[in-house]
Amino acid sequence: MTRATVALIVLCVYGAALFAIALWGGRRTHNGNDFFLASRRLTAWFVAFSHVANASPVWLLLALSGAAFAWGLAAVWIWLAVLGGYAMNAFYVGPRLRQLSIGQGTLTVVQVLSLDAGDRLQPMIVRSAALILSLALLLEISAVLHAAGSVFATSFGFDFTSACITAIAAIAVITLVGGFWSLSCSDIVQVAVLLLVACLVPLLAIAVSDGLEQVQIGFQALGPATTDWFAGRKGVVAIAFVLGVSGLGFELAGQPHALVRYMAARDELALRRGRWMALACIAVLLALMLICGWTASVLHAGLERPELAIFATLERVLSPTLSAFIIALVLAAMLIGMGNRLLVLASCLSVDMKRSASPLSFAWARVVLVFYAVCALCLALYASESLLNQAMFAFAAMGASFGPLLLVRLTGKRVRPGSTLGAMWAGFILTLLFHVLPDAPGDFLERVLPFVASLGIALTGGERRRNPDRADRAQETVHDRVPI
Repeated sequence: MTRATVALIVLCVYGAALFAIALWGGRRTHNGNDFFLASRRLTAWFVAFSHVANASPVWLLLALSGAAFAWGLAAVWIWLAVLGGYAMNAFYVGPRLRQLSIGQGTLTVVQVLSLDAGDRLQPMIVRSAALILSLALLLEISAVLHAAGSVFATSFGFDFTSACITAIAAIAVITLVGGFWSLSCSDIVQVAVLLLVACLVPLLAIAVSDGLEQVQIGFQALGPATTDWFAGRKGVVAIAFVLGVSGLGFELAGQPHALVRYMAARDELALRRGRWMALACIAVLLALMLICGWTASVLHAGLERPELAIFATLERVLSPTLSAFIIALVLAAMLIGMGNRLLVLASCLSVDMKRSASPLSFAWARVVLVFYAVCALCLALYASESLLNQAMFAFAAMGASFGPLLLVRLTGKRVRPGSTLGAMWAGFILTLLFHVLPDAPGDFLERVLPFVASLGIALTGGERRRNPDRADRAQETVHDRVPI
């Protein structure tokens, strides 16, 4: 049996399983609230593993293993940063965001940030957020689609264009049929696949290397930079490296597709259990990915694309048939995660930008989702940048644009509409500016400075409201000016 045949069988079986899940989710989806937020009925298991799958997508985990391959022990800083970001989301952002969204009756993170901005500037804030999300998420979806299509073409001999079209069509159909329910269930499958692969790869590498002791000897022989906690960096450069890597943790607070999982929790008990389960799962998964990268560095003298270290290890230690089976499974898991991004994009035009008096149109939401799927396909067919370059920019741009605003908003302060716009666009524009400039140690400029600038604008533009019914200064009443 050829590698292409094995990959095709895996994709068909995986796709059939996901379509069955979509039908299950479709029976639970009756209106817009079900489609976008499962009517806030997610149990702890769904909350935990769906948040893990969205806050740390497959491409980011592959990047972590690539960082461990290239940096050695210094990649541990990423583990600490991401784990800290999860803790921030679990214990600070998640509970407050859920309570605030229930009180407001909102379905999206953008609605939470813009609801009390006033009638004059609220539409401008919503349009700005929709534009930023559209640019960032379309870049991420197209990058993943392009990367997966390229691997299918080079490793299995599939036609690149046909692979991209088939993948985005399958993602769109599963999302259209089952909505939030089906995607949350498929996230559990995705995390299970990643845990199994992340456990398997180091064991295979150790077996091929004649034991753990030989792996340790080989790792030590790679050079002093590999065993240094800062990868050979010293002084200010080492500090910039650590701060830049830490930016990944803070940016988790600005990923709408991950945060809505907390908004969808069924009750406080599900949220409390889910956050502990998510922390435990991501700690183990990230640690396994680090080990995958370290063991791969012993087996390979060098790779042009370190983010594919796991795939290279599988192809070296397994037969062509088995390696094709596992690689196709990982690629399928990476692709289906893009359905959550399409759902967020659909909410931009069908939920966030609708008039407050008009009802939520279920049919219009599906039309918008198909429109964004076609746009992502067009970008993927003509994309030229690498997966990590494009996807990392999208991740950082959303984190800097929405994370600081949400953190300030959840303290109980109202951020003035002008400051909301300023913080949002400052985070996005600065991220774009530093992205096109040469990289600093740990991408410090791109991952930290835009977030700090946006946070500064949000803090200085915030005010603690005395009258919760007042939307802006134009609606100020005598009770706001005279203490009673």
